[in-house]
Amino acid sequence: MASGKTLQTTKYAEITYGANKPIDFQVAVNYGGSLMAIAGADGELAEQEFQWYIDEQRNLLVEPEEYIETLRKFDWKNANVEELLGGISYDFPLNFRRTMLYQAIKMCRADGSYHEKEKASVARAAEILGIEPSIAISLESLAELEDATKQLRLALFETQNGK
Repeated sequence: MASGKTLQTTKYAEITYGANKPIDFQVAVNYGGSLMAIAGADGELAEQEFQWYIDEQRNLLVEPEEYIETLRKFDWKNANVEELLGGISYDFPLNFRRTMLYQAIKMCRADGSYHEKEKASVARAAEILGIEPSIAISLESLAELEDATKQLRLALFETQNGK
């Protein structure tokens, strides 16, 4: 359901995800709310999980503060993920369903734990989105590989985060 209000994407969004057109505000809220509900499947939306999404939006969107504030007020505990996912469609040259599942996985892992209930929620979202189980597993592996690569980079640069 389009609202008429849009969010402008950044050059980073185009380079990273192929997003090069304005995004309908309500579609973005459905998207973000879905991710919050998926990441909160273990009963808690950890601050690190939500912060990961906020940081990502600050990279992807021009002036995302109203959007972020709307998400802060979003009732993710009572959200119907199936209904929210049905209200999402993007006109970008990418498979937004896979991108969304990838971001859900990244968000779930942001607190350092990928809980079994979160994994089940991701699997259910993949099913709703029509994503084959092998692709979902590949996206999980990609997120794990990226986390390991980040740790390696930080260790090589001898940062405190690399230990």
